Amino acid sequence: MTTAEAHDDAPAIGVVFPAHASVEQLPGFAAAAERAGLAQLWLVEDCFLSGGLTMAATALAGTERIGVGIGLLPAPLRNPALAAMEIATLARLHPGRLEVAFGHGVKEWMEQVGALPARRLAALEEVVLAVRRLLAGEVVSVRGTHVRLDRVELEAPPSPPPPILVGTTGPKGVRLTARSAAGLMMPPGCGPAFVRWAAAEMRAERPAASPRRVACAWLRIEDEPGRAVTAVRPEIEHWLEGGLYPEPLRRAGVPLPPQSERDFEALTQELAAAGDPPRCAAAIARLAEAGADAAVLVPVGTDPLGQVERLAAEVLPAPAIRSRRSR
Repeated sequence: MTTAEAHDDAPAIGVVFPAHASVEQLPGFAAAAERAGLAQLWLVEDCFLSGGLTMAATALAGTERIGVGIGLLPAPLRNPALAAMEIATLARLHPGRLEVAFGHGVKEWMEQVGALPARRLAALEEVVLAVRRLLAGEVVSVRGTHVRLDRVELEAPPSPPPPILVGTTGPKGVRLTARSAAGLMMPPGCGPAFVRWAAAEMRAERPAASPRRVACAWLRIEDEPGRAVTAVRPEIEHWLEGGLYPEPLRRAGVPLPPQSERDFEALTQELAAAGDPPRCAAAIARLAEAGADAAVLVPVGTDPLGQVERLAAEVLPAPAIRSRRSR
């Protein structure tokens, strides 16, 4: 299933190549994800790990079918003309298999490299709009608060242009997405309640639009559900302590911070596909019912390939997933 096809078959199922995995493992991981029959492979660009576009080129070249997404490219680090050139090159070499999400970039990292814009939302929207217009073959002139382009045009834009998404979670950013992007990339920690809220916000901003909704969730498959909750706990605790996503926190539906083990288990059930295969299948189905076009799982633990294999063999055949994928 290509990225162009995934919008109509909810949910397309994908996995994330773990951000801190050794990049030398990427070719084997991408090949395994494709063999497993997954629709998408998503790649993480974080400072100062591995470059998203370079990883995407590697994954695309080493596979034949699987869609590849990049999430996220920090908009302040990318001149939109250069970003469009790179994205266009990949899209022409691998038609219909690429999508790219831009984000604000973590504020501390952008400050660290001297790239923090004066107006972060404006910079993100200007970059996304300029890249989309360039990929569509337009001659682009912009004099914005962040982007300056003077009659820039790609000599060979891709046909069709790949989807350009925005990765964000705040109300202003979600509405920006509806105005400016082809879809919303929601990071781990955005459960079904957040997916429903974000879909409503985007409809309110632009009722006639139908942006893609890509939802990520932590994945841990264990025969004993309690072991899965224990494995995912450090990820959720780190997410809580980081404080980067206040809106998903408000939508999580449990006291924050969790006041008891029962609260923590409820939070895990809301935010992760964690447990035995039927529980994981039910978690994916809940994201789809909330309006996610794609459910992208982030394997937790030291054996991400093993989790991908169990996902394909034991979770995806579940009736709750089959019925949604065959609509």
